Amino acid sequence: MMLLKIAWRNIWRNPLRSSVIMLSMVVGLWAGVFINAFFQGMTNEQVSTAISRQYSHIQIHRPGFMMEEKLDAYIPDADKVAAAAGRLPAVQAVSGRMLVTAMAATAHGSAGVTIYGIDPEQEQAVTGIANYLSEGSYFGQDNIPVAVIGRKLKEKLGLQAGQKIIFTFTNQQEEMAAGAFRVAGVFTSNNSTLEEFTVYVQIHQLAPLAGLETHQQHELAVLLRSNDQLEATALQLQRQFPALSISTWKQLSPELRLMIDSFNLYMFIIIGIILLALVFGIVNTMLMAVLERQRELGVLMAVGMNRSKIFSMVLLETLLMTLAGCAMGLPLAALSVWWFGQQGIDLSNWSEGLAMYGYGTRVYPALAWHYYFVITLMALVFSLLAAIYPARRSLRLKPAEAIRKI
Repeated sequence: MMLLKIAWRNIWRNPLRSSVIMLSMVVGLWAGVFINAFFQGMTNEQVSTAISRQYSHIQIHRPGFMMEEKLDAYIPDADKVAAAAGRLPAVQAVSGRMLVTAMAATAHGSAGVTIYGIDPEQEQAVTGIANYLSEGSYFGQDNIPVAVIGRKLKEKLGLQAGQKIIFTFTNQQEEMAAGAFRVAGVFTSNNSTLEEFTVYVQIHQLAPLAGLETHQQHELAVLLRSNDQLEATALQLQRQFPALSISTWKQLSPELRLMIDSFNLYMFIIIGIILLALVFGIVNTMLMAVLERQRELGVLMAVGMNRSKIFSMVLLETLLMTLAGCAMGLPLAALSVWWFGQQGIDLSNWSEGLAMYGYGTRVYPALAWHYYFVITLMALVFSLLAAIYPARRSLRLKPAEAIRKI
Protein backbone atom coordinates (compact mmCIF):
# COMPACT_ATOMS: atom_id res chain seq x y z
CA MET A 1 0.00 0.00 0.00
CA MET A 2 2.86 2.36 0.84
CA LEU A 3 4.47 1.62 -2.54
CA LEU A 4 1.18 2.44 -4.24
CA LYS A 5 0.95 5.82 -2.49
CA ILE A 6 4.53 6.68 -3.42
CA ALA A 7 3.92 5.72 -7.06
CA TRP A 8 0.78 7.87 -7.22
CA ARG A 9 2.60 10.89 -5.75
CA ASN A 10 5.49 10.42 -8.14
CA ILE A 11 3.11 10.69 -11.07
CA TRP A 12 2.03 14.18 -10.03
CA ARG A 13 5.53 15.49 -9.36
CA ASN A 14 5.43 16.59 -12.98
CA PRO A 15 1.70 17.07 -13.57
CA LEU A 16 2.02 18.48 -17.10
CA ARG A 17 4.01 15.53 -18.41
CA SER A 18 1.77 12.95 -16.74
CA SER A 19 -1.37 14.74 -17.90
CA VAL A 20 -0.15 14.72 -21.49
CA ILE A 21 0.39 10.95 -21.37
CA MET A 22 -3.02 10.33 -19.79
CA LEU A 23 -4.71 12.66 -22.27
CA SER A 24 -2.99 10.78 -25.11
CA MET A 25 -4.32 7.57 -23.63
CA VAL A 26 -7.84 9.02 -23.41
CA VAL A 27 -7.85 10.24 -27.02
CA GLY A 28 -6.25 7.04 -28.32
CA LEU A 29 -8.69 4.74 -26.56
CA TRP A 30 -11.66 6.89 -27.54
CA ALA A 31 -10.59 6.87 -31.17
CA GLY A 32 -9.89 3.13 -31.19
CA VAL A 33 -13.21 2.23 -29.59
CA PHE A 34 -15.22 4.58 -31.79
CA ILE A 35 -13.58 3.36 -35.00
CA ASN A 36 -14.38 -0.23 -34.08
CA ALA A 37 -17.93 0.68 -33.07
CA PHE A 38 -18.41 2.52 -36.37
CA PHE A 39 -17.13 -0.49 -38.29
CA GLN A 40 -19.43 -2.78 -36.31
CA GLY A 41 -22.36 -0.46 -37.03
CA MET A 42 -21.65 -0.55 -40.76
CA THR A 43 -21.42 -4.34 -40.66
CA ASN A 44 -24.71 -4.58 -38.76
CA GLU A 45 -26.35 -2.31 -41.34
CA GLN A 46 -25.04 -4.45 -44.19
CA VAL A 47 -26.26 -7.66 -42.52
CA SER A 48 -29.68 -6.13 -41.84
CA THR A 49 -29.99 -5.02 -45.47
CA ALA A 50 -28.86 -8.41 -46.78
CA ILE A 51 -31.38 -10.27 -44.61
CA SER A 52 -34.38 -7.96 -44.98
CA ARG A 53 -34.14 -7.12 -48.68
CA GLN A 54 -32.09 -9.81 -50.39
CA TYR A 55 -31.37 -13.19 -48.82
CA SER A 56 -33.74 -13.42 -45.83
CA HIS A 57 -32.37 -15.64 -43.04
CA ILE A 58 -32.68 -18.97 -44.83
CA GLN A 59 -33.33 -20.01 -48.42
CA ILE A 60 -34.57 -23.40 -49.56
CA HIS A 61 -33.80 -24.71 -53.07
CA ARG A 62 -33.64 -27.91 -54.99
CA PRO A 63 -30.00 -29.16 -54.98
CA GLY A 64 -28.06 -27.73 -57.90
CA PHE A 65 -30.47 -24.90 -58.67
CA MET A 66 -28.10 -22.17 -57.44
CA MET A 67 -25.43 -23.36 -59.87
CA GLU A 68 -27.51 -23.61 -63.07
CA GLU A 69 -30.86 -21.91 -62.27
CA LYS A 70 -32.80 -24.18 -64.61
CA LEU A 71 -36.55 -23.65 -64.74
CA ASP A 72 -37.29 -27.35 -64.23
CA ALA A 73 -35.25 -27.39 -60.98
CA TYR A 74 -38.22 -26.33 -58.88
CA ILE A 75 -38.89 -27.53 -55.34
CA PRO A 76 -41.13 -30.61 -55.22
CA ASP A 77 -44.30 -29.87 -53.24
CA ALA A 78 -43.10 -26.33 -52.53
CA ASP A 79 -46.41 -25.34 -50.94
CA LYS A 80 -46.18 -28.19 -48.42
CA VAL A 81 -42.54 -27.38 -47.64
CA ALA A 82 -43.44 -23.71 -47.11
CA ALA A 83 -46.34 -24.63 -44.84
CA ALA A 84 -44.15 -26.98 -42.77
CA ALA A 85 -41.41 -24.34 -42.45
CA GLY A 86 -43.95 -21.71 -41.45
CA ARG A 87 -45.11 -23.85 -38.53
CA LEU A 88 -41.69 -23.77 -36.86
CA PRO A 89 -41.72 -21.52 -33.75
CA ALA A 90 -38.64 -19.57 -34.88
CA VAL A 91 -40.08 -18.74 -38.32
CA GLN A 92 -41.85 -15.42 -38.81
CA ALA A 93 -42.74 -15.65 -42.51
CA VAL A 94 -42.10 -17.69 -45.67
CA SER A 95 -42.27 -16.49 -49.27
CA GLY A 96 -42.28 -18.78 -52.31
CA ARG A 97 -40.55 -17.47 -55.45
CA MET A 98 -40.32 -18.47 -59.08
CA LEU A 99 -37.01 -17.31 -60.56
CA VAL A 100 -36.49 -16.57 -64.25
CA THR A 101 -33.40 -15.07 -65.89
CA ALA A 102 -34.56 -12.73 -68.65
CA MET A 103 -33.75 -9.81 -70.87
CA ALA A 104 -35.65 -6.61 -70.13
CA ALA A 105 -36.12 -4.21 -73.02
CA THR A 106 -37.65 -0.81 -73.65
CA ALA A 107 -37.34 1.77 -76.40
CA HIS A 108 -34.34 3.22 -74.54
CA GLY A 109 -32.29 0.06 -74.06
CA SER A 110 -32.07 -3.43 -72.62
CA ALA A 111 -30.59 -5.17 -69.59
CA GLY A 112 -30.28 -8.64 -68.12
CA VAL A 113 -32.46 -9.14 -65.04
CA THR A 114 -33.73 -11.80 -62.67
CA ILE A 115 -37.52 -11.93 -62.46
CA TYR A 116 -38.97 -12.98 -59.14
CA GLY A 117 -42.46 -14.38 -59.45
CA ILE A 118 -43.98 -13.82 -56.03
CA ASP A 119 -47.12 -13.79 -53.99
CA PRO A 120 -47.31 -10.07 -53.03
CA GLU A 121 -48.57 -10.70 -49.49
CA GLN A 122 -45.98 -13.38 -48.72
CA GLU A 123 -43.13 -11.30 -50.15
CA GLN A 124 -44.23 -8.24 -48.21
CA ALA A 125 -44.13 -10.27 -44.99
CA VAL A 126 -40.54 -11.35 -45.72
CA THR A 127 -38.88 -8.36 -47.41
CA GLY A 128 -41.35 -5.52 -46.84
CA ILE A 129 -40.69 -4.43 -50.42
CA ALA A 130 -43.78 -2.20 -50.49
CA ASN A 131 -42.22 -0.04 -47.77
CA TYR A 132 -39.33 0.92 -50.05
CA LEU A 133 -41.28 2.17 -53.05
CA SER A 134 -40.14 5.59 -54.28
CA GLU A 135 -42.64 5.75 -57.14
CA GLY A 136 -45.95 4.15 -58.05
CA SER A 137 -47.64 1.51 -55.95
CA TYR A 138 -47.39 -2.12 -54.95
CA PHE A 139 -49.29 -4.81 -56.86
CA GLY A 140 -53.00 -4.16 -57.27
CA GLN A 141 -55.94 -6.54 -57.59
CA ASP A 142 -56.43 -6.22 -61.37
CA ASN A 143 -55.31 -8.81 -63.90
CA ILE A 144 -53.10 -6.49 -65.92
CA PRO A 145 -49.48 -7.83 -65.86
CA VAL A 146 -47.49 -5.42 -63.72
CA ALA A 147 -43.95 -5.33 -62.38
CA VAL A 148 -42.05 -3.63 -59.57
CA ILE A 149 -38.51 -2.70 -60.58
CA GLY A 150 -35.48 -1.13 -58.91
CA ARG A 151 -34.49 2.51 -59.21
CA LYS A 152 -31.21 1.69 -60.99
CA LEU A 153 -33.01 -0.41 -63.61
CA LYS A 154 -35.56 2.34 -64.11
CA GLU A 155 -32.79 4.86 -64.79
CA LYS A 156 -30.92 2.45 -67.04
CA LEU A 157 -33.95 1.74 -69.22
CA GLY A 158 -35.41 5.25 -69.06
CA LEU A 159 -38.68 4.07 -67.50
CA GLN A 160 -41.39 5.74 -65.48
CA ALA A 161 -44.16 4.23 -63.39
CA GLY A 162 -46.99 3.21 -65.73
CA GLN A 163 -44.81 2.55 -68.76
CA LYS A 164 -44.35 -0.88 -70.36
CA ILE A 165 -41.34 -3.16 -70.23
CA ILE A 166 -40.83 -6.33 -72.32
CA PHE A 167 -39.27 -9.45 -70.81
CA THR A 168 -37.81 -12.13 -73.06
CA PHE A 169 -36.51 -15.50 -71.84
CA THR A 170 -36.40 -19.22 -72.57
CA ASN A 171 -39.26 -21.13 -70.92
CA GLN A 172 -39.26 -24.66 -69.53
CA GLN A 173 -39.99 -26.13 -72.97
CA GLU A 174 -36.80 -24.49 -74.30
CA GLU A 175 -38.85 -22.06 -76.38
CA MET A 176 -38.57 -18.29 -76.50
CA ALA A 177 -41.21 -16.54 -74.43
CA ALA A 178 -41.98 -12.86 -74.10
CA GLY A 179 -44.35 -10.81 -72.01
CA ALA A 180 -45.22 -7.14 -71.70
CA PHE A 181 -45.58 -5.79 -68.17
CA ARG A 182 -46.53 -2.34 -67.00
CA VAL A 183 -44.32 -0.80 -64.31
CA ALA A 184 -46.49 -0.51 -61.20
CA GLY A 185 -43.82 0.76 -58.82
CA VAL A 186 -40.13 1.51 -58.34
CA PHE A 187 -38.29 0.40 -55.20
CA THR A 188 -35.09 1.70 -53.66
CA SER A 189 -32.53 -0.30 -51.74
CA ASN A 190 -29.20 0.11 -50.01
CA ASN A 191 -27.89 -2.42 -52.53
CA SER A 192 -27.36 -1.00 -56.03
CA THR A 193 -26.99 -4.51 -57.51
CA LEU A 194 -30.44 -5.42 -56.23
CA GLU A 195 -31.89 -2.24 -57.72
CA GLU A 196 -30.34 -2.86 -61.12
CA PHE A 197 -30.99 -6.55 -61.71
CA THR A 198 -34.14 -7.46 -59.73
CA VAL A 199 -37.72 -7.37 -60.97
CA TYR A 200 -40.80 -8.51 -59.03
CA VAL A 201 -43.95 -9.75 -60.77
CA GLN A 202 -46.92 -11.75 -59.54
CA ILE A 203 -46.30 -15.47 -59.78
CA HIS A 204 -49.63 -16.26 -61.41
CA GLN A 205 -48.73 -13.86 -64.25
CA LEU A 206 -45.21 -15.24 -64.73
CA ALA A 207 -45.98 -18.95 -64.49
CA PRO A 208 -47.88 -19.30 -67.84
CA LEU A 209 -45.06 -17.55 -69.69
CA ALA A 210 -42.44 -19.80 -68.07
CA GLY A 211 -44.46 -22.95 -68.79
CA LEU A 212 -44.85 -23.71 -65.09
CA GLU A 213 -47.61 -23.98 -62.51
CA THR A 214 -47.83 -21.46 -59.68
CA HIS A 215 -46.89 -24.11 -57.11
CA GLN A 216 -43.68 -24.95 -58.99
CA GLN A 217 -41.43 -22.55 -57.12
CA HIS A 218 -37.64 -22.41 -57.23
CA GLU A 219 -36.96 -20.69 -53.94
CA LEU A 220 -38.46 -20.41 -50.47
CA ALA A 221 -37.27 -17.40 -48.48
CA VAL A 222 -37.58 -17.94 -44.72
CA LEU A 223 -37.55 -14.98 -42.33
CA LEU A 224 -36.83 -15.77 -38.67
CA ARG A 225 -37.93 -13.91 -35.57
CA SER A 226 -34.31 -13.60 -34.45
CA ASN A 227 -30.92 -14.11 -36.07
CA ASP A 228 -29.85 -15.98 -32.91
CA GLN A 229 -32.04 -18.89 -34.04
CA LEU A 230 -30.37 -19.13 -37.46
CA GLU A 231 -28.16 -22.20 -37.13
CA ALA A 232 -30.62 -24.22 -35.05
CA THR A 233 -33.52 -23.54 -37.46
CA ALA A 234 -31.40 -24.33 -40.53
CA LEU A 235 -30.38 -27.65 -38.97
CA GLN A 236 -34.00 -28.41 -38.09
CA LEU A 237 -35.12 -27.70 -41.67
CA GLN A 238 -32.31 -29.80 -43.11
CA ARG A 239 -33.34 -32.76 -40.95
CA GLN A 240 -36.97 -32.28 -41.94
CA PHE A 241 -36.17 -31.97 -45.67
CA PRO A 242 -32.94 -33.89 -46.31
CA ALA A 243 -33.49 -33.94 -50.08
CA LEU A 244 -33.46 -30.14 -50.32
CA SER A 245 -30.68 -27.58 -50.08
CA ILE A 246 -30.99 -25.40 -46.96
CA SER A 247 -28.74 -22.31 -47.06
CA THR A 248 -28.35 -19.58 -44.44
CA TRP A 249 -27.51 -15.99 -45.37
CA LYS A 250 -23.97 -16.67 -44.17
CA GLN A 251 -23.61 -19.38 -46.80
CA LEU A 252 -25.28 -17.27 -49.48
CA SER A 253 -23.00 -14.32 -48.76
CA PRO A 254 -19.58 -15.70 -47.71
CA GLU A 255 -17.88 -12.32 -48.08
CA LEU A 256 -20.24 -10.82 -45.50
CA ARG A 257 -19.66 -13.75 -43.16
CA LEU A 258 -15.90 -13.28 -43.53
CA MET A 259 -16.25 -9.61 -42.59
CA ILE A 260 -18.19 -10.50 -39.44
CA ASP A 261 -15.85 -13.32 -38.44
CA SER A 262 -12.84 -11.03 -38.96
CA PHE A 263 -14.15 -8.27 -36.70
CA ASN A 264 -12.13 -9.43 -33.67
CA LEU A 265 -8.97 -9.44 -35.75
CA TYR A 266 -9.68 -5.94 -37.08
CA MET A 267 -10.33 -4.69 -33.57
CA PHE A 268 -7.05 -6.10 -32.21
CA ILE A 269 -5.13 -4.60 -35.13
CA ILE A 270 -6.64 -1.11 -34.78
CA ILE A 271 -6.33 -0.97 -30.99
CA GLY A 272 -2.87 -2.56 -31.18
CA ILE A 273 -1.60 0.12 -33.58
CA ILE A 274 -2.96 2.92 -31.39
CA LEU A 275 -1.50 1.43 -28.21
CA LEU A 276 1.82 0.79 -29.93
CA ALA A 277 2.02 4.50 -30.75
CA LEU A 278 1.23 5.30 -27.11
CA VAL A 279 3.95 2.92 -25.93
CA PHE A 280 6.68 5.23 -27.27
CA GLY A 281 5.24 8.14 -25.30
CA ILE A 282 5.06 6.04 -22.14
CA VAL A 283 8.64 4.81 -22.55
CA ASN A 284 9.89 8.35 -23.07
CA THR A 285 7.95 9.72 -20.09
CA MET A 286 9.00 7.00 -17.66
CA LEU A 287 12.60 7.08 -18.82
CA MET A 288 12.74 10.84 -18.24
CA ALA A 289 11.16 10.35 -14.82
CA VAL A 290 13.80 7.76 -13.87
CA LEU A 291 16.71 9.88 -15.12
CA GLU A 292 15.44 12.98 -13.29
CA ARG A 293 15.12 11.04 -10.04
CA GLN A 294 18.47 9.28 -10.01
CA ARG A 295 19.54 10.90 -6.74
CA GLU A 296 16.21 10.13 -5.10
CA LEU A 297 16.31 6.52 -6.23
CA GLY A 298 19.88 6.23 -4.99
CA VAL A 299 18.81 7.47 -1.55
CA LEU A 300 15.95 4.95 -1.47
CA MET A 301 18.37 2.15 -2.29
CA ALA A 302 20.81 3.41 0.30
CA VAL A 303 18.20 3.39 3.09
CA GLY A 304 17.24 -0.21 2.34
CA MET A 305 14.63 -0.31 -0.44
CA ASN A 306 15.52 -3.34 -2.50
CA ARG A 307 15.71 -3.34 -6.28
CA SER A 308 12.53 -5.35 -6.74
CA LYS A 309 10.54 -2.61 -4.98
CA ILE A 310 12.18 0.06 -7.12
CA PHE A 311 11.24 -1.97 -10.20
CA SER A 312 7.67 -2.43 -8.92
CA MET A 313 7.34 1.28 -8.14
CA VAL A 314 8.15 2.27 -11.74
CA LEU A 315 5.73 -0.35 -13.05
CA LEU A 316 3.02 0.89 -10.69
CA GLU A 317 3.47 4.47 -11.88
CA THR A 318 2.92 3.32 -15.45
CA LEU A 319 -0.08 1.17 -14.54
CA LEU A 320 -1.70 3.97 -12.57
CA MET A 321 -1.38 6.40 -15.49
CA THR A 322 -2.81 3.76 -17.82
CA LEU A 323 -5.72 3.01 -15.49
CA ALA A 324 -6.43 6.72 -15.14
CA GLY A 325 -6.45 7.05 -18.93
CA CYS A 326 -8.76 4.05 -19.27
CA ALA A 327 -11.06 5.36 -16.52
CA MET A 328 -11.55 8.57 -18.49
CA GLY A 329 -11.23 7.37 -22.09
CA LEU A 330 -13.40 4.27 -22.10
CA PRO A 331 -16.47 5.85 -20.43
CA LEU A 332 -16.15 8.77 -22.86
CA ALA A 333 -15.96 6.29 -25.74
CA ALA A 334 -18.94 4.31 -24.41
CA LEU A 335 -20.98 7.52 -24.08
CA SER A 336 -20.08 8.56 -27.65
CA VAL A 337 -20.98 5.13 -29.01
CA TRP A 338 -24.29 5.17 -27.14
CA TRP A 339 -25.15 8.69 -28.34
CA PHE A 340 -24.35 8.10 -31.99
CA GLY A 341 -25.88 4.64 -31.72
CA GLN A 342 -29.17 6.35 -30.90
CA GLN A 343 -28.89 9.26 -33.34
CA GLY A 344 -26.98 7.58 -36.17
CA ILE A 345 -24.35 9.08 -38.44
CA ASP A 346 -25.68 10.43 -41.72
CA LEU A 347 -23.63 9.29 -44.74
CA SER A 348 -26.14 10.30 -47.41
CA ASN A 349 -23.49 12.35 -49.23
CA TRP A 350 -21.79 9.08 -50.12
CA SER A 351 -24.97 7.07 -50.75
CA GLU A 352 -24.05 6.02 -54.29
CA GLY A 353 -20.71 4.53 -53.29
CA LEU A 354 -22.11 2.88 -50.15
CA ALA A 355 -24.97 1.28 -52.09
CA MET A 356 -22.45 -0.58 -54.25
CA TYR A 357 -21.42 -2.53 -51.15
CA GLY A 358 -24.84 -2.88 -49.57
CA TYR A 359 -24.44 -0.20 -46.88
CA GLY A 360 -27.18 2.14 -45.74
CA THR A 361 -26.89 5.91 -45.57
CA ARG A 362 -27.17 6.06 -41.78
CA VAL A 363 -24.79 4.11 -39.56
CA TYR A 364 -25.50 3.32 -35.91
CA PRO A 365 -22.22 2.58 -34.08
CA ALA A 366 -22.38 -0.34 -31.69
CA LEU A 367 -19.89 -2.30 -29.61
CA ALA A 368 -20.54 -5.17 -27.21
CA TRP A 369 -19.62 -4.43 -23.60
CA HIS A 370 -17.09 -7.25 -23.28
CA TYR A 371 -14.87 -5.50 -25.83
CA TYR A 372 -14.29 -2.67 -23.35
CA PHE A 373 -12.76 -5.13 -20.89
CA VAL A 374 -10.62 -6.63 -23.64
CA ILE A 375 -9.36 -3.18 -24.62
CA THR A 376 -8.59 -2.33 -20.99
CA LEU A 377 -6.59 -5.54 -20.66
CA MET A 378 -4.71 -4.77 -23.88
CA ALA A 379 -3.88 -1.27 -22.59
CA LEU A 380 -2.52 -2.66 -19.33
CA VAL A 381 -0.40 -5.26 -21.12
CA PHE A 382 1.06 -2.68 -23.51
CA SER A 383 1.78 -0.25 -20.67
CA LEU A 384 3.56 -2.97 -18.69
CA LEU A 385 5.71 -3.78 -21.69
CA ALA A 386 6.45 -0.09 -22.13
CA ALA A 387 7.51 0.26 -18.48
CA ILE A 388 9.97 -2.63 -18.50
CA TYR A 389 12.88 -0.71 -20.07
CA PRO A 390 12.65 2.38 -17.78
CA ALA A 391 12.22 0.08 -14.76
CA ARG A 392 15.27 -1.98 -15.75
CA ARG A 393 17.20 1.26 -16.26
CA SER A 394 16.43 2.23 -12.66
CA LEU A 395 18.01 -1.02 -11.44
CA ARG A 396 21.34 -0.14 -13.01
CA LEU A 397 21.80 2.78 -10.62
CA LYS A 398 24.51 2.45 -7.98
CA PRO A 399 23.44 4.12 -4.73
CA ALA A 400 26.79 5.82 -4.03
CA GLU A 401 27.08 7.29 -7.53
CA ALA A 402 23.41 8.25 -7.70
CA ILE A 403 23.53 10.18 -4.41
CA ARG A 404 26.46 12.28 -5.65
CA LYS A 405 24.51 13.37 -8.78
CA ILE A 406 23.16 16.88 -8.68
